[in-house]
Amino acid sequence: MKSKSLCLLLLFIFLLGFTRCTDNCVGSKAKVVDLKCRGLVTPEGIDEAVFSWKIESEENGFIQSAWEIEIASSREDLEDGNYIWNSGKTVSEQQVNVRPDIAILERGPLYWWRLRIWDGKGQVTAWSEPSFFSLGLNTSDWKAKWITSVWKKDSPMPYFRKVFDTGKAESKLQRAVVYFCGLGCGDLYLNGELVDKKRILDPAQTNYEQYALYSTFDITSGLVKGENCLGVILGEGWYGQNSVWGPWAKYGDPLFRLQMEITYEDGSKEMIVSDESWLWTSGPVLKGNIYAGEVYDATKEIKGWSEVGTQLNGWKNAVVAEGVIPVNLFPQVMEPIRLKNEIRAIKKWKDSSGNWIFDFGGNIAGVPQITVDQPKGTHLKMRMGELLREDGSIEYNTTGVFATGVVQTDEYICAGNGREVWNPRFTYHGYRYLELSGMAAEPELDWIKTIVVHTDVNKRGEFECSDEQINKLHELAVRTMLNNTHGLPTDCPHRERCGWLGDAHTVAPFENYNFDLNNFWMKYMEDISSTSSAFEKNTLHQKLFNTIFYFADKAPGIPYMISPGKRLCGVASPDWGTAVVQLPWYIYLYFGNEEPLHKYYQEMKQWVDHVESLTLNDTLSTKHIVPYGLGDWCPPEGNNAIDCPVALSSTAFHYLDASILAKTAAMLGKSDDAGYYSGLKDKIAAAFVAEFYDKESKTFGSQTADAMALDFGLVPAGDEKAVSDAIVRNMKEKYDGFMHTGIFGLGRIGQALSRFGNSKMAWDMFTKTGENSFAYMWTDADATSLWEILPVNGKSKEMCLAGSSLNHPMQGGYDTWFYEDIAGIRPDVSGPGFKVIHFEPTMTSYLSWAKASIETPYGRTASEWSQEENSLVWIITLPPNTSGIVALPDSKKIHVNKRSFNKADYPLIGSEEEVSLYKFPSGVYQIEIYKE
Repeated sequence: MKSKSLCLLLLFIFLLGFTRCTDNCVGSKAKVVDLKCRGLVTPEGIDEAVFSWKIESEENGFIQSAWEIEIASSREDLEDGNYIWNSGKTVSEQQVNVRPDIAILERGPLYWWRLRIWDGKGQVTAWSEPSFFSLGLNTSDWKAKWITSVWKKDSPMPYFRKVFDTGKAESKLQRAVVYFCGLGCGDLYLNGELVDKKRILDPAQTNYEQYALYSTFDITSGLVKGENCLGVILGEGWYGQNSVWGPWAKYGDPLFRLQMEITYEDGSKEMIVSDESWLWTSGPVLKGNIYAGEVYDATKEIKGWSEVGTQLNGWKNAVVAEGVIPVNLFPQVMEPIRLKNEIRAIKKWKDSSGNWIFDFGGNIAGVPQITVDQPKGTHLKMRMGELLREDGSIEYNTTGVFATGVVQTDEYICAGNGREVWNPRFTYHGYRYLELSGMAAEPELDWIKTIVVHTDVNKRGEFECSDEQINKLHELAVRTMLNNTHGLPTDCPHRERCGWLGDAHTVAPFENYNFDLNNFWMKYMEDISSTSSAFEKNTLHQKLFNTIFYFADKAPGIPYMISPGKRLCGVASPDWGTAVVQLPWYIYLYFGNEEPLHKYYQEMKQWVDHVESLTLNDTLSTKHIVPYGLGDWCPPEGNNAIDCPVALSSTAFHYLDASILAKTAAMLGKSDDAGYYSGLKDKIAAAFVAEFYDKESKTFGSQTADAMALDFGLVPAGDEKAVSDAIVRNMKEKYDGFMHTGIFGLGRIGQALSRFGNSKMAWDMFTKTGENSFAYMWTDADATSLWEILPVNGKSKEMCLAGSSLNHPMQGGYDTWFYEDIAGIRPDVSGPGFKVIHFEPTMTSYLSWAKASIETPYGRTASEWSQEENSLVWIITLPPNTSGIVALPDSKKIHVNKRSFNKADYPLIGSEEEVSLYKFPSGVYQIEIYKE
């Protein structure tokens, strides 16, 4: 009996140990990698702890079934198991934007974290490599004052300094962090060194009446025991500029707020703040306007101005700032604007006025960098533009001088102390050509370079195919997008530099394929929201393209045409303000982030209600039709040639917004709203078809109209192919077999053709050469970026050169089609953020090969296909913990990973004409589709 009891006891102990080992003993070969907090690697000063990670596994069909996160005060504590918080095993597949409730976290300290996961079999991985983060200050945590200089009109930019002593503390310094906001923009120095040499124009522009952004810097390694010196240089940025648009554009004189928190190893703390004890003087930056440029006099440089022990002749005490002071300070979670790659000039020549012209080979956004050795007082002037006149001099019209009244100009006055290297830090420009004057001798070609400047967003998408013309179009779209990514999505990098809402929603899909823009769009949504908060009685009175937005009263919550800033251009028209609904949805769809749908739901709802109210005017013949808007902006012959009715495109967007809102409401559990807006979208659809659809000719009347109707699902069931055919007829009969769309149609026409039986027409359109073609842009117009009006023929080229911008990303929407239909890869709404990936190339008959990859929140996904002698070889990659919807032809012999395709292994989830959709688990698959 005792023996039996002993055996039972041993069995119990064994089973208990086995159970514990199942949960704690490493059994899975998968690895947890690429830990991010708030979408960033090792971020400092973020607003909240939001965790994401990726998984590496060679196992097809890998699923995460649970996760566990540990947080500690140091890396050593974390590795020793001395954590301050542990989630415990949390059953969940979620690995993106995980928001655990962690009340214990304080603002300021550095926290280390790691995690492990369990696979679908219940086996646990090893712990990940540790990572870290810190939380920034809330508005109420700030003790520092906003300070400024005694500013006079046209004064040089002020320099500030503060000496402090760390040698008085008995304990060794552990950590020192600076929280800093300089408006309009500021550079931070420590002991004579710029803290971040690549960071520029920081922080990003916001609506300063309501909030500004601050940046966080860990300066521990730069401090010495004893006396140290902090230094600040301020520029006008968007806060202080009034050289363009008039005095009303200015918020106030440059000012800053700084708070440094020092922690010692014994736990004691010290705080250094901006106050009246700081000293200031005028520096060598004589002017620093975001539009007009920067003037720097190197003869006025102050040696050692941000170092301890410098003689302080003429320095004065700072004063507390007054005027427009941001009510709130939020951490800048979005990536900063940085100095990026250098570009060398490809040639130079002297123009008829004796000035030297440098050609950098492509249209960019950036700043010049000069390297010279000239006598003291030599005054060099650099003027930048996009276009050349016939005599070889620069034409400045396309950079907007007619609107801004300024030519982009930087000036440098040499110190004469030998080799001098300089670039502006308080401006940026859009240009390809640079005019240099003021130099007695002929300059060398390498004396002037260009440094590209843009928000430091991570590249996540790659596309390439066997057709060089399509590759060129892709290159132009990506370059133009980066040229207009400066803390917000700008329309152009010279004339306006504004965040037009219509441009933003037009470019968002294609930009989301190419770059990780989650934090970027979240910042811009807050710009829109904060801009729209107030009521305003609009006094302007201007009618433009059948719209009354310029003189409508703006209710609280309804956006302006532009965000952020003071140049707002009136109440948003229905086809521009739709960004309020589209952008939160795109953040969700492309990055798997539900936050904006929760945060901005009421504004999305208010927008749809607002637009619906515009349709209920008793003077209108048909309800639910939206008669106002700008329309399909900038077709090849300019806005007078818009052939898609404004009411049609605005009503189509109203339908799209109501559809998105219905889905969002259902997802958020707002069943009453979901029912109402689902019914509203059906009413809009019925009115749309009744008002605009020609049932006999099976068309809505123009290329854009038909493309939008097909894209939004507004075509009567069964007529989709006929409506696509109508686009083909329109192209052939009216426009020489080419597109005639503005920005609304250009991003949709490829899909409207290739997904409804007209792939050949899509191919012909994108690869056409000569007059009326995309190729005309570079063969005849020498375009190296996308123009405001695409120069696809002689007339459109002439119109754009008359003064339109040569750097406008709103025309880049076609790039979406390259990823989705040529390569065949897109997110599926059933699993946002590429949790579920749709694979369906539609253009395999026209190219030898194509490939695209996207670094999704879950890992790298890819679609790569090539035409072989007897088959199409297609390789798809699905990262762990995802699944795919794969479109395969019904009538072909198919092999998957060298074996005959067994339909029983892959669930059928839908069908299209001659194509079936199958569910594939994660993994890498080589699919061979054999030819007849």
